[in-house]
Amino acid sequence: MRGLLTVSVVLALSLAPGVTVAAEEEPSSTGSFSPAGSLVEARISHTATPLPDGRVLIVGGQNLGSILTSAEVWDPVTASFGPAGSLAEARWGHTATLLPDGRVLIVGGAYYDEDGDAEAFASAEVWDPVTASFGPAGSLAEARWGHTATLVPDGRVLVVGGRGDVLASAEVWDPATASFGPAGSLAEVRMVHTATLLSSARVLVVGGLDADGPLASAEVWDPATASFGPAGSLAEGRGMHTANLLPGGRILVVGGMEGGPDSVLASAEVWDPATGTFGPAGSLAERRFTHTATLVPGGRVLVVGGWDGSNADTASAEVWDPATASFGPAGSLSEGRSGHTATLVPDGRVLVVGGRATDATLASAEVWEPSDR
Repeated sequence: MRGLLTVSVVLALSLAPGVTVAAEEEPSSTGSFSPAGSLVEARISHTATPLPDGRVLIVGGQNLGSILTSAEVWDPVTASFGPAGSLAEARWGHTATLLPDGRVLIVGGAYYDEDGDAEAFASAEVWDPVTASFGPAGSLAEARWGHTATLVPDGRVLVVGGRGDVLASAEVWDPATASFGPAGSLAEVRMVHTATLLSSARVLVVGGLDADGPLASAEVWDPATASFGPAGSLAEGRGMHTANLLPGGRILVVGGMEGGPDSVLASAEVWDPATGTFGPAGSLAERRFTHTATLVPGGRVLVVGGWDGSNADTASAEVWDPATASFGPAGSLSEGRSGHTATLVPDGRVLVVGGRATDATLASAEVWEPSDR
C-alpha cells in the first residue's frame, strides 16, 4: 500500500545515507545561521519544546536506530545543552506539549521490534521543570505514533490519529486526573497530519496519510461537542507537511509528500477560517518534507531544511511573506538536515537542533537570526 510504503521511506531517513545539498547564500537573504552548541547525544525524530524561562527542552528520538531515553535542555544565555532527566521508555515519533503550569507532556511514540518494525507506545510521561525529571501521566486507549497533540484553552491536550494501525480515534488528556478519555473520531483515518489550534478554540486537522496514500481532506474538532466536522480540501493531498497559525487566523500549509519520494511538494496553501476553504499561497524554491516551519516576528514563516525526495537533505531556508504570499531566501544551514526541530526563542531567533545529514545523525545545533533583528 502506497501510504505505508511512504512511511517506511520516512523511517529510512534516520538510517539510510544521502547526499547533502548546500543552498547558496543569496544577497537578498532575510537572515543567517550561526552555531548554537552541540547536543550531548545526536538525535533525529525528537521533540523540542520552548519553556517559559526561554530554554528549550529536547526529548527522546533516535540515533542510527538506537532509541533514546535522554532529555537535554538548551540555554540561550550560554548557547549550550545540559542534561534534563531520562524517560522511563525510550521513544521517537512522540509528541511534546507545554502545559499551562510549565510541565511538558510526552505522549506515545515508537520503538523498533526484533524484526525492525516500528511499534507504538500507549504510555505518557510528564517532565517537571522543578526536578528536571519525568513521571507517569496515564496511558492512551490506543497506542500511537505519528499522531498530533494540541493544547486547548481549558488546559486539556487533544491527541488525534497516528499509527498503531492507522487510526481515526481521538483522545483528550485531562491534567486534573492525568488520564485520557475519548474525544470523538475523524471521518478518515490519518497519520503524519497536522493539527492547529484556531482562535475559536477549535482544532484544524489537515492532510496526512492513510493506508493507501496522501489525504487532501481537512477536519475541525469542536471542544463543545468533542466531535469532528468537515473543513474543506487541499488542492494537493499531502503528509509530513507543516501548518502554522498566522496572525488573523488563517493557516499556512507548506510542502510535504503527495505520494512516494518522487512526489515531494513545493506548493503551499492557506486555509481561510471565514470560508473553510484552501487557496494557493505560493511555491518554495526547493520542494521538501520532514522540514520545519516556524512563525517568526512580522507574521512571516521560516521554512528550514528537509528532504527533497532524491535522497538529499537540503541546507537551504526560505521565508514566506504574508504581504506577497511568496517565499524568499533566508540563509543556509552549515549542514543540510532533515527530521530536525526548529523552535522560536523569546529574542526572535530560531533554534534548529539535530536531524539527519548524509549517513549521520547530527548533534549540532544552529540558530537563525533575522537580518532585521
